[in-house]
Amino acid sequence: MAKGMPSQSDSGTFTASVKVSDINIPAPPISASPRKQILATRRELQNAYQGRDPKKIKTLIRNHHWPINDAIRQTLWLDMCKRKQRNLGDSAIYDEMIQELFGEDSHPDIKLPAFLDSTYCQYFLNDSGLLCAKRIVCVLADTNPDITYSPTIFAVTCLFLHYMSEEDCFNCIYAMVHSSERFFTQTKMAYETSALVLMDLTKRFAKASYGYLSRYTRQMETVFENWVWWIFKGLPFPHLIRIMDCYLNEGPKVLYRAALAVIMLFHKSSVKEGGLGSTISVQAAIAQFCENIPVTVEKFLKTAFGIRGLKRTDVEKLRIKNEMYLKSRKHTNGMSKSISSNSLTLRKNESFLNMVHPVQSVQSGILNYEQSFPGRARSRSLGMVSLTTLQSSILTMQDLQTLCMWLPVRMSVQQPVLLYTTEEHGTSLQTLYSRIEGRGPTLLVIKNDQDEIFGAYCSCDWIERNQHGKALTYFGTGETFLFTLAPNAVAYKWVGLEGGSDLPSTANMFQSGDKTKLTIGGGNGEGLQVDASLYQGRSERCDTFNNPSLTEKEDFYCKAIEILGFH
Repeated sequence: MAKGMPSQSDSGTFTASVKVSDINIPAPPISASPRKQILATRRELQNAYQGRDPKKIKTLIRNHHWPINDAIRQTLWLDMCKRKQRNLGDSAIYDEMIQELFGEDSHPDIKLPAFLDSTYCQYFLNDSGLLCAKRIVCVLADTNPDITYSPTIFAVTCLFLHYMSEEDCFNCIYAMVHSSERFFTQTKMAYETSALVLMDLTKRFAKASYGYLSRYTRQMETVFENWVWWIFKGLPFPHLIRIMDCYLNEGPKVLYRAALAVIMLFHKSSVKEGGLGSTISVQAAIAQFCENIPVTVEKFLKTAFGIRGLKRTDVEKLRIKNEMYLKSRKHTNGMSKSISSNSLTLRKNESFLNMVHPVQSVQSGILNYEQSFPGRARSRSLGMVSLTTLQSSILTMQDLQTLCMWLPVRMSVQQPVLLYTTEEHGTSLQTLYSRIEGRGPTLLVIKNDQDEIFGAYCSCDWIERNQHGKALTYFGTGETFLFTLAPNAVAYKWVGLEGGSDLPSTANMFQSGDKTKLTIGGGNGEGLQVDASLYQGRSERCDTFNNPSLTEKEDFYCKAIEILGFH
């Protein structure tokens, strides 16, 4: 097991986990900066980080094409992961887990976790590096049992091991898994949702290419279903490394840009060659194109980042819309099987309220945790909470089951924990904020003096209310919703999920809070609002959710308030 700083291979840049002789290191492009300029760029980057200038950081990383063997990645990638998530994995715990899982055996026969694909990329790792990668994902599976399908985690793990030690690699992967930016899809539904998001983005930002592809297939969904492998399996290594530079800084939006660049360049190349033949599918043609892509790294990234108007908010709205679409389908196998689905079986996984969710178990050499380590219980299921410890004075078990059905998929597989209750923590809005800020998405539940039970799922951390100083502003995403549980159970979702393109600006007023009040939903009325004393509240129709008042009378008095978080 590698410890401390990564030991270097003969190249002086790659770690000892890499078979350097297999790597074809291209000569720097003519446009590349001289060595002195590269060193100056590193200083610029450091100054930009110290000055907290994200636009300058983005520009520097996008425009400076460090060669694949540049030593900058030994520190740059690790630093970017630290900045995305302060809660990195603990190296001491990682070493302890290695001992617990594998004992003193230095070369165990490791079976990969079920959340990975049946095929994977190890790039230029040698046997020792591949063993490190397998250990990392096994520890990750043991400490994060809620991950049920995440095919790209192993690929990113292998890429990290080209430039950093095993412990640092685990810390980075752990940080990405727990980042709010969703670097990895962690369920099968989230993975399928990402394919539909790319299809919608193609319709909008590459209309001509979408029309061209549709001429060769009637099942457009199948074209996009394995899109991440265009990038992580198909593209040449230098292209992939530069994409990783930007991906770690900017988040998953970069992968969508890269996939759109593939589609647009494929379209151009295919037309130039006279179109697709009848003997090859669109999917296979795109895969072949990626493997033999006729453009340089610089041109590829210029195409990807030349797409104007693609915003993170657009991607998020499409993600929510398509996730709701998939959840509403009675059968989620409408899309053709992905790379790994020929060997998928179903097993039961106990999650939120012990409700059964389908979890993929991949055969042919990849086993689930129980198969990999028979007779041994998970010792570090981080954040798992027994439901018997959730002492709610408002919610019944049936109420919790109802809420679970409404929650986003990634939240419904997590365990609820009571963060705040007026019965224990008093009736102060400031106390409420202090107990829930930094805890991620939350459920607000209110019982009023008429014994009506209602509330809201708040998709964003309440700490974001401070991002504009003392100015009161709205924040949040379209995953936020209002609900009632008694006397009737009804959820009021964001109006943007209905697909209308002429939404008023007031339809995006999700969460807001200051020292005088807390509000969910706005626009010609407050969907749900409570005052600083947590005693008086109001519920009206609002543009964001198009809901009726959650209570019989718009003004109400609170009997009890609880806020649940998730682990």
